[in-house]
Amino acid sequence: MRCQLCFNISWQPLCKDCLNTILIPSPSKRVLENGLVVYSSYKYSDIKNLLHTKHTYYGAKIFAQLTKHALLPLVKTFTCKDVYSLPIDDHTRTGYSHSAVIAKELKHYIKPLYGKLRAKNTIRYSGKELNIRKKEKRNFDLTCKSNLDVVLIDDLVTSGNTLTEANATCKANKINVLFAITLADVQED
Repeated sequence: MRCQLCFNISWQPLCKDCLNTILIPSPSKRVLENGLVVYSSYKYSDIKNLLHTKHTYYGAKIFAQLTKHALLPLVKTFTCKDVYSLPIDDHTRTGYSHSAVIAKELKHYIKPLYGKLRAKNTIRYSGKELNIRKKEKRNFDLTCKSNLDVVLIDDLVTSGNTLTEANATCKANKINVLFAITLADVQED
């Protein structure tokens, strides 16, 4: 196999050299309008092409590598006892969830609740204008018990609408969202 960035021979889709030189995390903290804090490890522009692999053969492996490399050190700094991760799932088409891949890599620090927060809306939001994204809600279906402390997990935060709607769904079901974690943030300082 070859590294997806430098094309050198590698055991993984991203070689160690690229992880340690090109893919150095630039952690950020963003507070959404509703007060939800979102921690991200990269600027979107730094890993845009890698994020777009999420529906390819190598996508899950790339997401796993980025999570181990950039999010795991971040999560280790939080005290997460009796806290669950709640991956935000798009409408299920194939049973694959890129946010679940991220949650799986963090499972030794935050216990994942797979398939519990799913969008019922079938519209794809990628590349859509903000007014369309705001108008067309995801209409989340939440199927977990109440009175839990959770961390929302998603691949990236753009406008914050998805995380805001997920947070509201959790609150309506008596689930306490502590913060959210994403690989990348589109908003750059």
